[in-house]
Amino acid sequence: MKQKFAYLISMALLAGLSGCADDTENFDSQLFLTSTAPTTYYVKTTNTGETAGLTLSLPRPAETEVTFSVKADPSLVAAYEATYYTEGVQALPESCYSFDTTDGVIEAGALQSDPINIRFSGLGDLDYSATYVLPVTVDRASIGVLASARTAYYVFKGAALINVVANIKENNVYVDWVNPDVVQNLTTLTAEALIRPHGFTNQLNTLMGIEGQFLLRFGDAGLASNQLQIATGSGNYTDARMVANTEEWLHVALTYDYNAGTMQVYFNGALVGDFTGVTYGPVNWGIEHSDEADGKPRCFWIGYSYNNERWFDTDIAEVRIWNRVLSADEIKAEDHFYSVPADSEGLVAYWKFDDEADIITDYSGNGNDATASAPLTWVSVELPATE
Repeated sequence: MKQKFAYLISMALLAGLSGCADDTENFDSQLFLTSTAPTTYYVKTTNTGETAGLTLSLPRPAETEVTFSVKADPSLVAAYEATYYTEGVQALPESCYSFDTTDGVIEAGALQSDPINIRFSGLGDLDYSATYVLPVTVDRASIGVLASARTAYYVFKGAALINVVANIKENNVYVDWVNPDVVQNLTTLTAEALIRPHGFTNQLNTLMGIEGQFLLRFGDAGLASNQLQIATGSGNYTDARMVANTEEWLHVALTYDYNAGTMQVYFNGALVGDFTGVTYGPVNWGIEHSDEADGKPRCFWIGYSYNNERWFDTDIAEVRIWNRVLSADEIKAEDHFYSVPADSEGLVAYWKFDDEADIITDYSGNGNDATASAPLTWVSVELPATE
């Protein structure tokens, strides 16, 4: 049954290709790449490598063994430019790719080869302003090769700093602290998040923290639902300038110094709240996670506090906790809103929210991964946005 299904798919593909006059003759016995659509990779400094699997197929089961080989052919970059109406493309440097093997086979009675793996490395060293292409083509084969399905193109482009974020509407994220000490007894603290609110639906819309202890939230009784408030066990702090807009990206940064009794709030690097005489005490966010029922201690959440009616309708990325007070210059430094080095001094928790999985990696290296209570919705973005 699987073979019959694959046969039908192959015939449908060939029907689409048969418009090319060079390919119509004897197409029923020709070898072709299973997929010829260009494969695009978006390159960041964090790229450690990629692997592509190249397979070849037949329109009907092979009567005898079919052998073939493939090769990288940089001379076909010009053909890529002509086909896709682009220019200025560079060939991917030879140092950036390798083949596990260049030889393949389709066994008698089969429709498809095993993958030939192409391994890409050193991508983080490429020029992000350039576009690179690796053409891989069938070099030789024991039967004819369909001309329009002979070459695959692997395309490498510079990525935005952020390409995907999570939406946490009617959802929340918690941390099972495996290393809670890094967020306990914080006498100095910076908490950050990059958000794009779609609405402030609830009277309280929780960003992050612990209810009744130290919490960042929008809204409250007598307060606009889009006004940020720092709710602590010794009082709440807000300012009329701490108002967020919907459908706009906003970098929120809170700094706190227990010994100095000071707290500052920054929106997109601008100081919008400056408080003195803060008497809360050290921040302890490393409380063991629970459902908070039956008298269990309240614990740290993103997008939740007290009950399920305080969720936050927002896209979110770059949630960070530091054990020091970042300066105003650090907060508004170039690209700070979108990315920081994972080994930055004092960075003790770092959830980028670009995982496209419901376990959100802690990039600080402290192992405190976060977990979504329900499947997250992932949103494609380009940040910082280009004009």
